[in-house]
Formats: sequence, structure tokens, C-alpha cells
Amino acid sequence: MAGCGGWGEEPPDGGPSAGPSFSGGSGPTGEPPTTPAPGTPVPLTVTPADDGRVFTMRAGQTAELVVADPDAPDPGVEGTSVLVVPVVNVQASGRREWELRAIAPGRTTIRAGGTQSYAITLVVGDP
Repeated sequence: MAGCGGWGEEPPDGGPSAGPSFSGGSGPTGEPPTTPAPGTPVPLTVTPADDGRVFTMRAGQTAELVVADPDAPDPGVEGTSVLVVPVVNVQASGRREWELRAIAPGRTTIRAGGTQSYAITLVVGDP
């Protein structure tokens, strides 16, 4: 996203960038961490593989939650900053989908159990 600042931008003096450095890594194998830091912008699509992650959104922004199980239950929603709207597919797609619509500043966690359990937190800021 343009204007977000921070990651990968060159500083005005030409010195090292403000982004993180993973040389040497902090994990047990020297690899970079796999969980994004809080404040990671939400991708266009989130899935159960994003379990435990925290993403940021702006009011008015949307993303999609996709679960690769056509019988997956509707997720539970804790918080009021994001509406979770079921997507009704006319043709069978072999998956369930929901639109994640950021409506107000705050924090919302989306959870589901079962074979593809997950908990994904969305932190919504002003537009």
C-alpha cells in the first residue's frame, strides 16, 4: 500500500533502510520469523493458515476469508469493528467464503473450530 511507510523505504540520508534485517535470524535455525508482527496489513484473502495472526485494516476496506471446506461452519466473531458477511456462490465452489468488511475502528477476532480451526484478529484504524 502506498503511503504506509516503514518497510523497505530508503532513508533520506541513503543509510540502511528502516525495514527489518533477518541476517542471522532469530529462530532456532537462523531463519526469519514466520509470524508477521502485529500491524501487518491484511492480505486480499485470509485462510485458516493465518491462524494466530494479527492484521490491520482501515475502515471501509474489505478482504475475504476462504475456508477450503464447503461444509465449514460460520465463524464466531468477537468484536464490532469488522462485519463478516457470507458470500453466496451460485455454483458449488468446494469452499466457504466470507467478506470481511472493516466498518469502525477497533479490534475483532474471527474464530472457528473443527477440522480447520483458526483465530484471526483484525485491528481496524480510521480510513
